[in-house]
Amino acid sequence: MGAKVYLTGAGPGDPSLLTLKAKRAIKKADVILYDRLANNRFLEYASSEAEKIYVGKKAKNHHYTQSEIEALMIEKVKVGKTVCRLKGGDPFVYGRGGEEALKLKEAGIDFEIIPGISSSLAVPLYAGIPLTQRHLASSFAVITGHEAADKEKSTIDIEKIAAAVDTLVVLMGVGKLAQTVERVLTAGKSPETPVALVRWGSRSKQQTITGTLDNIVQKVEQANFKPPAVIVIGSVVNLREKLAWFENKKLLGKNILVTRPKKQAISFIEMIEGEAGSTVFAPTIEIKAAENIGPLQKEVGNLENYSHLIFTSVNGVKYFMQELDRQQLDLRALAGTKIMTIGSKTAEELRANGIRTDFLPEDYSTSGILDYLKKLQSKGEINLRQASFLLPRADIAPKILEEELRNMGAKVKNVEAYKTEAVEMEVEILDLLKNDDLDLLTFTSSSTVDDFITGLEKLIKSQNELLENESKEIDQQKLWQRLKEIPAACIGPVTANQAKKYGLNIQITAAEYTIEGLFDEILKYYL
Repeated sequence: MGAKVYLTGAGPGDPSLLTLKAKRAIKKADVILYDRLANNRFLEYASSEAEKIYVGKKAKNHHYTQSEIEALMIEKVKVGKTVCRLKGGDPFVYGRGGEEALKLKEAGIDFEIIPGISSSLAVPLYAGIPLTQRHLASSFAVITGHEAADKEKSTIDIEKIAAAVDTLVVLMGVGKLAQTVERVLTAGKSPETPVALVRWGSRSKQQTITGTLDNIVQKVEQANFKPPAVIVIGSVVNLREKLAWFENKKLLGKNILVTRPKKQAISFIEMIEGEAGSTVFAPTIEIKAAENIGPLQKEVGNLENYSHLIFTSVNGVKYFMQELDRQQLDLRALAGTKIMTIGSKTAEELRANGIRTDFLPEDYSTSGILDYLKKLQSKGEINLRQASFLLPRADIAPKILEEELRNMGAKVKNVEAYKTEAVEMEVEILDLLKNDDLDLLTFTSSSTVDDFITGLEKLIKSQNELLENESKEIDQQKLWQRLKEIPAACIGPVTANQAKKYGLNIQITAAEYTIEGLFDEILKYYL
């Protein structure tokens, strides 16, 4: 198949409203041209090699003109690239998708159109406003408040449309709200007709302002209510008092920093977004296979030498099982081996591979494993001087477990199953810190704390080196002070103690050392 363009609707902004087909288009694209209203979270689905180009537009501020965007699409396809043109909402509902499709057709470019959920439908829903309701509203219309600049006069007969329908939805109309209200009143609507404006609908920063045709313009001006917003006019707006749901979520408006490795962060991010929080994804490390897999290969091939196998992380299980499979071995190779885990997630990963852990300490820590072994020894159920332990772990795993096992008389082999690599921090983190736009920091291990601080120091240094004027340099002292004022949440006391060493403001420490436990404590904090 040759290169083509996917004119893709990204929906109104809630990451979970992206369609499966749109997600596939993002994944396969060589080039992604994305708009201001397309959530940047969607770029996480893109290939690491994909070229990502921001072509966002807002009133009087265009990164690219429409003709430049169209030319760019054609240019990229002609050199063999598959392009995903990612547009907020639906590409054919005031998204200029039709114009772009015609240009591609004229140029002989193959294209496909992927619908998206239009903000005209989704945003009122997220504000608790049904567009139709039996006995109240049986019809609705959607119009734009921002017509083409080259039109001499409006071709939208608002007066007739407003008179004909029960609910009127206006997109891109904040700038011309006064004119729209005047024309709707001219259509014969009562000045007491309810009106709502919903800003950044379906996102964590969603805000809604309500009023009537008689006072909404004044209310919007007094609140300095800015675009982008969807306007809803009609009796259905009054139902919001009973049906509002999204803005009642516990994490609405909260920007929460997530420092977990990318593959492990998804479930945590989805929990936060499920309560209307906004995640600032800043992974400090990346999980990779060990550079030298020889030691792991050797020990997996000699499992009969070990009486006990201890897994301290999900990744340890994954890379161990991969090596077992690579050597064409199966679970029979573990016959007679006692298996221990730290953490319920590690135990779940084992179960997914057909293995049940022999022991999962209530205390998800190294000390939990050690205390359990000491109890067994005191009961005469194990002789640690005759026991041998294999520990498939990360390259940076603390040495305390193997050292304590040796002190107890056991034979221990700690083998590197995987490694962690530092990830360069995005410059946007500095902007968020400088503008006081972070509400909570989260850390899921001591290493994420260390790597976050180290990564931030490197980022500040590199940015200051780029600035020629010393007066524009980042004020490190001021930045660190702001960082220390932001509440921080840690997965357990070990992580919390490490964060305290840097002077971070620890407000949340999970008693249950899991992502679910951490999330529950975060929700309690914001009650």
